[in-house]
Amino acid sequence: MTHPTETQQSPPLRDTVTVVFFMIWVQLIGSMASLWLPAIAPEAAAALGVDASLIGLQVVVVYIGGMVTSLLAGGLVARLGAWRVSQVSLCLFALAHLVIASGVLSLMALGSFIIGFGYGLINPPAAHLMSKIVTPKNRNLVFSIRFTGVPLGGIAASTFAPAIALALDWQTSMLVTILAALTMALVMEFFRKRWDSDRSRTAPLIRSPLADIKAAWKLPAIRWLCFTGLFLAAIQLSLNAFAVTFLVEETGYTLVAAGLALTAVQVAGVIGRIAWGVLADRIRSGFAALIINALLTGLSALATVFIAPDWPVGLVYALFFVFGFTAMGWNGVFASAVVQHSPDGKAGNMTGAALFFTFSGVIVGPAIFTLGYQLLGTYSGSFLVTAILAVAGAGTIALAARGARTSL
Repeated sequence: MTHPTETQQSPPLRDTVTVVFFMIWVQLIGSMASLWLPAIAPEAAAALGVDASLIGLQVVVVYIGGMVTSLLAGGLVARLGAWRVSQVSLCLFALAHLVIASGVLSLMALGSFIIGFGYGLINPPAAHLMSKIVTPKNRNLVFSIRFTGVPLGGIAASTFAPAIALALDWQTSMLVTILAALTMALVMEFFRKRWDSDRSRTAPLIRSPLADIKAAWKLPAIRWLCFTGLFLAAIQLSLNAFAVTFLVEETGYTLVAAGLALTAVQVAGVIGRIAWGVLADRIRSGFAALIINALLTGLSALATVFIAPDWPVGLVYALFFVFGFTAMGWNGVFASAVVQHSPDGKAGNMTGAALFFTFSGVIVGPAIFTLGYQLLGTYSGSFLVTAILAVAGAGTIALAARGARTSL
């Protein structure tokens, strides 16, 4: 597919910086909002008198909400404008944390759905906006820089949420996301006229939620990228969800020591997202970079199977860093590939369809990992299942690349 930036002169640097800056912040706040409650789960659970393990259900609820709105985002972008939809997502995060702060379990479930509604509205408008400011030479890097907002939001939540919850209380800590989201939405208003000039006031606000999936299914490259997103997201969430438990229960690490391994994963994710974007632009092939990424992810997962209590701590941390570098680093190049192979003007729609499958992977990934644990009896053995998912992801990327070539 050919987009305006591929045939015209490069956009002004200030436009690129403006869009990337605000889209990073929207993504960061969204990530922080979705991970804030999990970061203080023990404290909140103790105050509410419930089991902290229920936080797993909260994560599922968030991503189910995201699946819903990711399929509606294309119509909202066309009618309201991508910039306005990004502001709406921020307001939803603020509303969600206000509702969760009530401390009423039923309302907390509702608030979690609202977080998901906001999360599903982050990427389609960002894809629409960024398709205007990238060039063939920097596409993957720019998208990857923008996606650093996810691990940065995770780092912010894991750093500030526990400290504030312990210093004050868990409900008061929710004010951080509320204030951050509303402040960013207000600041973005000054730029809205410039970036929503292409919205159509006559576009239908609500479209069939299956319309974008049907359209994506007709495009071989997008169709196989949807499955790629499912496989790679399943791996990413499994790594984040089970790394600490694996190290504590099977290698004898303390909670703090295991937490450092997860920190290594998150830091590597920030570095990896940029590095994979640079590689994809350097070799001029997002598909090739994604295949390399998936295969290295599979090797990292396979190596994790063999971790034992007598391994040097430094070696374990190094392995988890590499695992995070690969398993957390694919998102920007993936999003760039979806946009690159979307029909003109439909980047947001195709991104929404791809996200539906990606969020499905977020939900089923930990379930598949748990099933592997039930079958094999160890968490380390479950990483073998993760390695298989990585190989499957490499296969769907190859099929997407072939589909892109045949549609030219």
